[in-house]
Amino acid sequence: MAADANANAPTKPRHVPDNPYHEEKETTVYAIGRGFSLIIIVIFFALVLTPVVLDHLHRSSHEENGAPYAKRRAFWYEVFNPPSFDPNQPNPEKKKIVSHLRWLERGLDQAEYAVAMRQNTQQWMITQFAEGSQKVFVGWDDYLFYNADLKALTGYGPVKPEPFSVMKDPELAKLPNAGNCIAEYAAQLKERGIKLLFVPVPLKPMLYSSKVASDLDVKSVSHPDAAKFYDSLRQQGVDVLDLTEDFVKFRNTPKSYFYLESTSDNRAIAQRSFEETKEKEDAFLLQDTHWTPEAMRMAAERVAAHVKKNYADSFRPMARTITISDGVYRKSMGDLVKLLDVRRPDELFSEEEHFLRVVGEVTEDKYAPMVLLGDSFVNIFDDPSIGFGDPKAPEKRTRAGFAQHLSLLLNQPLDVIAQNGRGSTGVRREFARRYDDEVRAKKLVIWVIAARDVLLSRTAAHQANIEWDFVKFNPNKGPDALDSSTPSTTPATGNIIVEATLNEKSANQDPVGTPYRDALHAAVYDVGNVVEGTLDAKQIVGVQWTFKDKVMQPTASFTVGKKYKLTLVPWDGRKELHGLNLQDDTTAFDAPRFFVEKAEEVK
Repeated sequence: MAADANANAPTKPRHVPDNPYHEEKETTVYAIGRGFSLIIIVIFFALVLTPVVLDHLHRSSHEENGAPYAKRRAFWYEVFNPPSFDPNQPNPEKKKIVSHLRWLERGLDQAEYAVAMRQNTQQWMITQFAEGSQKVFVGWDDYLFYNADLKALTGYGPVKPEPFSVMKDPELAKLPNAGNCIAEYAAQLKERGIKLLFVPVPLKPMLYSSKVASDLDVKSVSHPDAAKFYDSLRQQGVDVLDLTEDFVKFRNTPKSYFYLESTSDNRAIAQRSFEETKEKEDAFLLQDTHWTPEAMRMAAERVAAHVKKNYADSFRPMARTITISDGVYRKSMGDLVKLLDVRRPDELFSEEEHFLRVVGEVTEDKYAPMVLLGDSFVNIFDDPSIGFGDPKAPEKRTRAGFAQHLSLLLNQPLDVIAQNGRGSTGVRREFARRYDDEVRAKKLVIWVIAARDVLLSRTAAHQANIEWDFVKFNPNKGPDALDSSTPSTTPATGNIIVEATLNEKSANQDPVGTPYRDALHAAVYDVGNVVEGTLDAKQIVGVQWTFKDKVMQPTASFTVGKKYKLTLVPWDGRKELHGLNLQDDTTAFDAPRFFVEKAEEVK
């Protein structure tokens, strides 16, 4: 009873400390009338809702750009419908309301009214104050820099752990870091008799520090832990070829060593030729994250020399010589201009023109003993989707990129796997999906990747859409290595139409914040009925669009468990798409791979 009495006794009020500065206490009372408050509330809701409602009505009346998908992204559908529609997390059991709300926020960011407001504001900020965005830094003399590159030089980096913060996503701590992934991958290759050459490409602000801060004029800057990180990889058996010093030397090379003697007849030309002896070589493009054609060629020469010296046993006899076949002048605005996302870029920036040396055929061979893994640094000057394409044939490959020039210098075809923005994990997964006997036939893997991917801390890498993860190699042998009685799942040629149920879907990439205008993702389908053509496989991997020209496509909203009618073409037949940003989280090693040419839900 005594215990009960104590439990019901009134609680002693908590002591509130006295204010030692009572004489400084604010005594002014601020108040507005109820009527005026109501007016402010009405104006606020009108400002917030009117653009959204008008955008919804506009998209509901226009059947274009994936209108059914766009309608589903309408404001009231997303808010009042249960969060079952969440393409960014296709597995129903893993759906979270916070993920759904983030998807809603990203969808509203892409609404026409939001895009117009953002683009016009950014244009004004650049014009008036030379102010960039969260993704792009506007430097001196019209130089543009990727903010992630700047963070790669100044952040916590690849060695020091990030401090604890309640604001940090706890899921990031569960992800492996770059060093562990690289060392593990080297060990996996070594187990299969393959050597690894790791080539981190220096970043633009490393060599152009004076364009970032005018009072910082040094030959090069790097993250303080970069050398320590590369040394730790070497101690674990990874051959790291750091090109920083080569780029510094190249950047400080005069464009010309010769000039004309001045006379009364050629004074202007002679003056220009003399000024060129003071100008240095450009290692990076003015408005782009990537290297110039000349710097790319220098890097290819350096890698080729290293391979010839240290990996002579990786070469195979060649019956013909790879040669330069052509030369073309091409223009590009630059990926950083696209990332700035201004309304009228032509008013602020001009296209850069460069001469490209086009390499002949036989530079690529899936069965070559040397594999080249890479990102957009490998694809630039070859993949027209990231610039310097032929305006008369916008989808035609240029064949003047790093892969072609490295093949030329080695006089060896290369097995090239390069994906824009997926150089850290995506290309390794793509190679690991190969049949085991195909992988073990390789002698050397050359992995060329932007240094930002390895120098950024976990949080900064996540914000830059950089993914580091371990990969699992396909343990199965190819059909040619198996007994003839084993049923083959090799995809047939030509178009195939099937009805299939979506079994697994890779996460969607976000079009906001990436310089790439197109992206794909992989999905696993269980085939129920072959409508047209011939297909033996009961399960396939379909590569389908996430977004095109920054516009989300209907296949991005496909839901696990639903049935779809698919028009398929063999993935190997769409090589022009192989360099695009591809999100592939699937592990269906045995399933043949197709490109989803057309898709619609079966009701």
